[in-house]
Order: sequence, then structure tokens, then C-alpha cells
Amino acid sequence: IESAIKRLVEQKELVYTYQFGNSFLASSFERPVRVAHSIVLKPPACEYHSLPGDIVVNIKAGAAFGTGSHPTTRLSLSGLEKVCTDNWPRIKGRGKRILDIGTGSGVLAIAALKLGVELGIGLDIDPCARAEALENAALNSLSQRMEISGRSIDTLQGMFFLVAANLRFPTLKAYFKKMAELTDPEGFLMVSGIKSNEIKSMKSMSATIGMAVYWEGIERGWGGLVLRR
Repeated sequence: IESAIKRLVEQKELVYTYQFGNSFLASSFERPVRVAHSIVLKPPACEYHSLPGDIVVNIKAGAAFGTGSHPTTRLSLSGLEKVCTDNWPRIKGRGKRILDIGTGSGVLAIAALKLGVELGIGLDIDPCARAEALENAALNSLSQRMEISGRSIDTLQGMFFLVAANLRFPTLKAYFKKMAELTDPEGFLMVSGIKSNEIKSMKSMSATIGMAVYWEGIERGWGGLVLRR
């Protein structure tokens, strides 16, 4: 067993992580990793021979959240993939926009653009995250289609086909009304960062403004929802 673990670590299939003074083995994201049906995240320096239909996103590891190692990122990407795949004729070439609130590494907006959304805006209050998101946009040749900003959500105008927010539940509640207002009447609101025992409350809050669940995913005690009117 020890020999097998050592070999998997050397092959970057597994990595040691540390939390609360203890070490754990986890899947490594220092290699290409399929995080949804068609979405593959990979470090820029890694080679990957894509399969037909693959959406390959280059993400450079840094301080910002959103490398794919956390369940909420994978849930968010699965939800985005569902929306874009189901609505491909309504998206491609029609100038649709995504708003990614708390963009972190920029991975959600980048994936959405690669899935057919035309333009993206990523908001983050952390200047380090904004710098990393801009770098990741450039690594995916999307700098001209992505805006990264530190401005407040309250300053935004217009509507978005897709609004995404991978944030904790208290923050989602505080932003929920504004996020719904920014979602196009025929668009989608994707939320993650919800613990499994918070999903019921999120659904109830959505129902009060006439938004129904379009997609739902759960992984390791975390949940993600895609909502639509």
C-alpha cells in the first residue's frame, strides 16, 4: 500500500494536504482533471490530448479560490455545463453574458465563455484574485471577452443570461435579490457554496421570487443549484 501511494504521489495522481495539524491524501490538481462531463481543468504547462467535445480550461495554481480541488467549484462547473449544453442554440453567437460574483481564479467565467457564452464579467474584492483571474483569462486567450473588476454588484446595470455565485450561504442570502434582478427573465442563476443542510432554505428563498430549480448537484456535503424563472 505504501509503495502504491508513493507511486501515485510521484505521478501527481494524489497529493498530501494539511489541515488542523493533520495530513491527508487527496486528488491532485497538478495535472489535467476532468471535473464535469466535458470540462477538463489543467495547469498551463501540462500537455493534454483532448477528446472530441472536451472543453479544456487552463488554470494556474495561485492564492485565489477556484482550481477545481473543492467540491463547490466542481458543482458550479457541472451546473454551468448543464445550462450551456441544454441552451446551445440560444447562446452561441447571440451576445449572451455571464456575471461571476466572487470570481476568484476566474474559472467559472472562463468555462462559460468556452461553452459558448459571448462575454463575461468577474467581480472580486480581492486584488490578488483579480490579478490571477486576468492571468487565467489570458492563458485561455479570452482577455478581450472578459472584464475583471473590484466594483460592487450594486453598481451593475443590464441583465445577464447567466449569473454565477460560488459563495457561502449568508453572503448568497445578502446578494440574492440583486442577483435575481440581474438575471435575464429567460436566463439562469447558478449558486454554490451551500452546505447540504442549507439547500432547503435556498430553495424556499428562490420560490418566494418565482425561481424554480433547473439543476441540482451534491458532493461531499456541499450543494449547487441552477435556478430559473
